[in-house]
Amino acid sequence: MKPHLAFLFLLCPALAIAAHQATGIKIVEPTDTAAVVWTRITRDAQRAPDDGPLPILRVVHRQTGAVQPIRDNAAYPQGRPEVSFPPGAGLDSIRGAAIGAPGQTRVRHRAAGARDWITSPWRDVDPTRDFTAVFALSGLAAGTRHDVEVEARPAAEAAITSTVPGSFTTAPAPRSSARVAFTVMSCQKYEMRDRADGFAIYPAMLARRPDFMVNTGDVLYYDHGPVHALNHDLARYHWARMFSFPTLRNFHRMVGSYFMKDDHDVLYNDCEPGERTGDFTFADGLRVFAEQTAQPPPSYRTIRWGRDLQIWLVEGRDFRTARSQEGKNAPTIWGAEQITWLLRTLAESDATFRVLITSTPIVGPDRAQKDDNYSNPGFATEGGRIREMLGAHRNLTVITGDRHWQYVSTDPATGLEEWSVGAATDKHAGGWNEETPRPMHRFLRIKHGGFLSGEVTPGATSSAATLTLRLHDTAGKVIFESTRP
Repeated sequence: MKPHLAFLFLLCPALAIAAHQATGIKIVEPTDTAAVVWTRITRDAQRAPDDGPLPILRVVHRQTGAVQPIRDNAAYPQGRPEVSFPPGAGLDSIRGAAIGAPGQTRVRHRAAGARDWITSPWRDVDPTRDFTAVFALSGLAAGTRHDVEVEARPAAEAAITSTVPGSFTTAPAPRSSARVAFTVMSCQKYEMRDRADGFAIYPAMLARRPDFMVNTGDVLYYDHGPVHALNHDLARYHWARMFSFPTLRNFHRMVGSYFMKDDHDVLYNDCEPGERTGDFTFADGLRVFAEQTAQPPPSYRTIRWGRDLQIWLVEGRDFRTARSQEGKNAPTIWGAEQITWLLRTLAESDATFRVLITSTPIVGPDRAQKDDNYSNPGFATEGGRIREMLGAHRNLTVITGDRHWQYVSTDPATGLEEWSVGAATDKHAGGWNEETPRPMHRFLRIKHGGFLSGEVTPGATSSAATLTLRLHDTAGKVIFESTRP
């Protein structure tokens, strides 16, 4: 947004003659009785055209004044960003923009097929949080499809000018035997999308009719392309241009999701707490991620989906050791508090199948030059402990994002199995240098993107249930599957 535009909106609400929802809605954190609906008001009904101008970004070293070249995966801890625009353009009109605007939203919901709606009070969107509002729905019926409508208006007492319909499914009750379907994806890069309206995997995932989806992180890439997110405005621009794509808008209004974060959607490649790039800090990245996804605190959590399935979403960025401290103590990724929680909740679980979803690999193998996850040498001590801990649970499977190739591997020491979902598009796939699988690989696919789906099929007893995992290409075709009794 132009520096003065939000201020004018706040002083003169009448400037906003309509309230739109160009970035859609997100239905997140579904449980058996609750869900959260994320809303945002935009000035325009549609995103700015993709053939529009881009902002002109320069990075100047704060001490020397030297202009620093902009490169993918680079960080600028001493850089001062300078943003300008071509004549007639601004942050509100650049390529893919969908700027926020003041107004009010409310949520209506009901169990599918019910006659009466439950309607929330109107709520002002928050201009300090990119004109978003979050609604917590509670007291929902378990294992039930629910209809949702998000309405928007420019001001109190004004007419409704936008309505987004949607739906989602609540989890079955913990003791309920029920079929559950889900999808998992990772690594979607704006510059490597494969459709004019976004990404092919979204309609492909929607065709699987999932009860929920998990995005394992790298939801977007702040540190790639010509417009690095070196301040708050540019970070929010990354989110708006991504989630205003029609394929994403349609998916997220129809499927409940859980968002995890990784390095590129917090700050930059392999980032850690305490770092910065330009005018944007790691702490800023955490706040903006929560602002745009309604990720709850703490960011590690576990959710039960009926008698036969429980998922764990672990946090891989917040608690990791700073590289400057790694020589003083054994380095950690998850931190003692999270590991204690994970041990306790795994021991307490009586789910037939336990699925741990992680932003970065635990088993691997990974490339020799990487050193930011449990399959790398730098975290060998804690990684070995984690694999041993998880491998003791014979009904547990790991699903990982981050790696841009698909694989299924088994740790030879513990028998722990890990599935890598791969990148969101074929253009973004790659990174593994060996065409020949290693002995620990059950499956390896290098040059293609896709996603993972899971399906729990119940039986008369928990011992008769099955869990089927499938790797898909970007069009949804199954390219590998395995069923676990």
